[in-house]
Amino acid sequence: MALLPGLLVLSLSCLQGPCSAFSSASAMEHFGQQVISGLSQEKISPLLLLKLGNQVQPGAQNQTLQRLLQVLHADSGPCLPHLLSRLCQDLGSGAFRLAARMYLKKGLPIKEDFLEQSEQLFGAKPMSLMGRKEDDLANINQWVKEATEGKIENFLSELPVDTVLLLLNAIHFQGFWRSKFDPSLTQRDSFHLDEQFTVPVDMMQAHTYPLRWFLLEQPEIQVAHFPFKNNMSFVVIVPTHFKWNVSEVLANLSWDILHQPLLRERPTKVQLPKLHLKCQLDLVGTLGQLGLQELFQDPDLRGISDQRLVVSGVQHQSTLELNEAGVEAAAATSVAMSRMSLSSFIVNRPFLFFVLEDTTSLPLFVGSVRNPNPGAQQERKEQQDSPDEKDFFQSLKAFPRGDKPFGPDLKLEPPSEEDYPQIDSPK
Repeated sequence: MALLPGLLVLSLSCLQGPCSAFSSASAMEHFGQQVISGLSQEKISPLLLLKLGNQVQPGAQNQTLQRLLQVLHADSGPCLPHLLSRLCQDLGSGAFRLAARMYLKKGLPIKEDFLEQSEQLFGAKPMSLMGRKEDDLANINQWVKEATEGKIENFLSELPVDTVLLLLNAIHFQGFWRSKFDPSLTQRDSFHLDEQFTVPVDMMQAHTYPLRWFLLEQPEIQVAHFPFKNNMSFVVIVPTHFKWNVSEVLANLSWDILHQPLLRERPTKVQLPKLHLKCQLDLVGTLGQLGLQELFQDPDLRGISDQRLVVSGVQHQSTLELNEAGVEAAAATSVAMSRMSLSSFIVNRPFLFFVLEDTTSLPLFVGSVRNPNPGAQQERKEQQDSPDEKDFFQSLKAFPRGDKPFGPDLKLEPPSEEDYPQIDSPK
């Protein structure tokens, strides 16, 4: 989903205050740049991901905890929940709403400290997964729909297999322009994709709009602040050239550059397209690129449960609508966790084997097994019992050209002297 040939940013002015544990504005800046740079053409809520990361943090330990703190650009301590609480109070529940919930599978031995911190800091009340897929999905999607004021109706279509814990977060924002656009002036106009192509859009217009805007030479961009009635603004960044890279633009920006409270408003002729953006993302790959691969492989989440848990899925869905009255945006994110399964090694198909002397790795016997029970009558297997092709050892490819694989059935024989170079006796 294209986000415009310009980067749209919701400027959280309330995030500029100091914090004893870590600078939330700085964390938002670095983490937001990492996420947006990784996606480049999608709309996402870095604040929601940062909140979800902080929600996982109390359950992480040792190396997993250190990696989370590093990626979240946090020193220590759950500062973000206190900042978000103040933000909700300052803006009012009608403008800004954050919600969290936790779904647990019955029988999961979860630690009381994690439950208490999740509810006290994030308001995540524990609910039970019923074990019936359709009912669980209906309950989850209904909660997300209510938390986003109906903007996200069908959040999840499925749950990862063997999900035992699901962390949910949702955000809803509605901001009304301090100076509304006149709907009668909105008309069809062209939006320039590049030097050659345009697309028709509904373009809002104003002849003398009170706007704070400025130009930057490095990078070459225009920056404009469209103020809402509350202490927030809609920031539009428009590069002067069509060929630009999100990462390069963000690398030369900081919130200090974007946030210029001393800049005065001036009457400006404005054209701004109406927008209705939606996107749904699987964020496993994106979070892996940020350095959180460990969460999906072998994390230390013993702060949640003594059972070995692994993150099995991260889903994000967001929507944003911009019109003459203002901006309404919503997003939801889920982190699913499953029990880490034991590694399995199942020998139920043809195989090779060696009898090795471990010290020298000298093979005493070499063999292959095509049929471990050649005297038995063969049975036609059911389709569902067929091993998955991706699990097959492609043993034939291991042989150099000209070599022959072992013959059918079972053959055992010691290797001949010709198979190995002779070792000269010391003189």
